[in-house]
Amino acid sequence: MTLFYYIATDKELPTGSFGKKKTMMKLKDALKLHPPDENSLTSVFDLSHLYEQNTEVYETEEDAAGLYISGPLTYQDTSKHFRNPFVYQVDHDGGSFQISGRIKEISPQAFLLGKKCLTELFAYLDHNLVSGEHAELYACWAHGMERFEGPRNSKLDLVLDLNTFELGEEFEWQDRQYIVVNK
Repeated sequence: MTLFYYIATDKELPTGSFGKKKTMMKLKDALKLHPPDENSLTSVFDLSHLYEQNTEVYETEEDAAGLYISGPLTYQDTSKHFRNPFVYQVDHDGGSFQISGRIKEISPQAFLLGKKCLTELFAYLDHNLVSGEHAELYACWAHGMERFEGPRNSKLDLVLDLNTFELGEEFEWQDRQYIVVNK
């Protein structure tokens, strides 16, 4: 099973990848910057036919972290969880939607990647909502193709105002948590 995350709004949103800091370059040039070692695939396979193709290059893991937004969903009944009609799946790409002091202590890199994904999520919402609008966020586990079977956990309901919200060092977007983000 997988925990899925959703954004619902009353208007269409841009989809695709957001927040990554990448450079596009030819594979042959990327290999010059980061030469492969003797245990890499290039020592086993001839990749010379790909040398002229462009590839994404990231300076750091944090540069590679961001969001991927897809949708709007058309194959699921989302009406019992969302008031807004346009529902998008949002994936943390290279990180998570959870940060805490414990994570920071155990894995500083995981904390940085999670903070990057959360920062990008709230920046995406801030950029795509205008004053007076709101978005609904919801997370739930998939049960086969059905993703919205269980009821939300109203004890986890949260309302955030983008104009005053500061992420801080502790945040977790939890299973069956409904969050309203106002702008």
